[in-house]
Amino acid sequence: MPARQLGKICTAVAATTCEEMVKKAQVAFSLGSEIVEFRVDKLEERTSAAEAKKRLGRFATKSIVTVRSKEEGGGFMGTEEERLKLISGLAAELSPAYFDVELATVKANLGWFRRLTSAASRPDRMIISWHDFSGTPDFQTLSSLRKEAMKRGDIAKIVTMAKSPDDNLTLLMLYQEDAKDLVAFCMGQEGTASRILSLQLGSPVVYASLPGEPVAPGQLSVVTVKAIKKMLLAKAARKS
Repeated sequence: MPARQLGKICTAVAATTCEEMVKKAQVAFSLGSEIVEFRVDKLEERTSAAEAKKRLGRFATKSIVTVRSKEEGGGFMGTEEERLKLISGLAAELSPAYFDVELATVKANLGWFRRLTSAASRPDRMIISWHDFSGTPDFQTLSSLRKEAMKRGDIAKIVTMAKSPDDNLTLLMLYQEDAKDLVAFCMGQEGTASRILSLQLGSPVVYASLPGEPVAPGQLSVVTVKAIKKMLLAKAARKS
C-alpha cells in the first residue's frame, strides 16, 4: 500500500475543563498525533461555543469535534436540545476539520442536520458514526448502516464491540466491499487487531489515546500507533 494512503493518527482527548483539554492536546501532538478528537461531551463545565473557540480554536484545523450522545457512550449532562444547540454553535464558531455526529442523531433531527451541513461555516468533513457497545451485528446489517451513513455525510464511522476474534473479520469486510471514506474497527480487547488493520486497509483516521488514558475500550496509545505506522511506512518505502 502506498505510504500516502495511510490514515492520520487521531488522539481522543477527554477532560473536565477546556484548559485541561488544551494541555492534553499539546501532549498528544508532541507524542506524534496528527489530529486530535475533542470529546466535548466529557467536559464537566458548561462551555459555550464562543468560549470553546477562544480556548480550542488554534487546534481547529487539526481536530475532530465530538459531542457524543449518551446512547452511544457519551457523557453530555444536558438535554438533547442543549446538545444539538452546542453542536451547531461549535460547528459555526470552530469550523473544525471534522465533526462527528451519530447516525441516530441525524435521522431523528433531519431539519437540524440540513441546516448544520448547509451553513457556510460547516466543517470540512462530516463523520457520521454508529456505535454498538453490546456486540457486532451481521455483515449485511453493518453494510446497510455504512451506506446509510454515507448518504448523510463525508465519512462513515462504524464501530462495534468485539466479543470474539471473528467479529473483527465481520467488521473489516466492510473495507473489502468499499474502503473509500470508511472508518471501521472493533472495540474491546478482542478488537485491538482491527484498529491496526483498519489503518492498513484504508481508514482515513486511526484513533489512539494518551498513554494510560483510553477514551474507548481497547484504544491503543498514540505512542504505540505512531510506532506501528512508522513501521508500515518503512515497509512501503522499501517496496517502492
